[in-house]
Amino acid sequence: MKTDLLRLFPRLRDLPAHAYVVGGAVRDLTLGIAPADVDVACLDPLACARAFRRKVIRLGREEHLSAYRVVDGPHVYDFAALLDSSIDADLARRDFTINAMAVDLASGELLDPHGGRKDLEHRLVRMIDASNFDDDPLRMLKAVRMAVRFGFEIDAKTLEAIRVRAKCIVDVAVERVAYELTVIFSANAFRRAVSLLRETGLDLPLFGRSLDTDFHADDVSLAAALALLVVDAHAFAKRWRLSDALMREIQILQRLVGLHTLLDLYDAGEIIARQLPPLLRAVGRDDRIPFPDFAIKPLLTGDEIAAIAGIEAGPRVGVLKRALLEAELEGRITSPEGAERFIRD
Repeated sequence: MKTDLLRLFPRLRDLPAHAYVVGGAVRDLTLGIAPADVDVACLDPLACARAFRRKVIRLGREEHLSAYRVVDGPHVYDFAALLDSSIDADLARRDFTINAMAVDLASGELLDPHGGRKDLEHRLVRMIDASNFDDDPLRMLKAVRMAVRFGFEIDAKTLEAIRVRAKCIVDVAVERVAYELTVIFSANAFRRAVSLLRETGLDLPLFGRSLDTDFHADDVSLAAALALLVVDAHAFAKRWRLSDALMREIQILQRLVGLHTLLDLYDAGEIIARQLPPLLRAVGRDDRIPFPDFAIKPLLTGDEIAAIAGIEAGPRVGVLKRALLEAELEGRITSPEGAERFIRD
């Protein structure tokens, strides 16, 4: 594995002794996945980062918890201090066995003190110690993310440890929770995600209620997933600091579930409207939705409509303009001349 790491991240050769590649890169290589970045645990992370003679980015605010990032072309290296200056202690405080493997860059030895390789073979997310959830409750939601991402199961003891601590997820910084939810519901595994949130008991503190699990599709988008699960999109977005754009998508999709005429879909815009069919399939409605031509533009302006109709600018012009646009979308009007006749009639 050391050979693969050096091929993917060549600057690892420059590091001093007592440096270890840990966590995700080791896990992913074991699974046959090329990692996008590499985490290094070492005695002096700042010195290791500076050895690359590249810009060093500090991650974290507290001095004793700081990590450092170096971007070297397509390669991203993150450096953090070894807990208690010991790789054994460091791995013992990590979240799951599959993330608690390391490669000693000096010897090339693969360190796996908690059985991570066996759990990868068994496709299992298993905690190292329940108390590690107390150190960082976000790890509970990460268990769901790992299971959804890799199609793994969460072992029974880990599920129980999460259930009894589920309410603590609200103590985590909202931005961190929002990131995990975004990844979980962007994985095209909607039913699995909902089921695991229900099994872990995380659904109640996150969504304010027990989630229904009777869904029939997995390929729903992030916005569509939340449209199905969230009662009040504005309140949910405010609580977890989701973007205004995502909140609007959720609200529009919730409205489209009830009414999706050609005009409604056109108003929503193509990007949002195309998310509706999987959402409807998820709730057991295999609606065949005719989409409008989103490239259509109104044939007449408001001023032109007012002049043709002989009326002053105002709400009546808006009503006529909407009616004209709907007629265009339905193919009943295809030319400016036809539009003028429509307004006169």
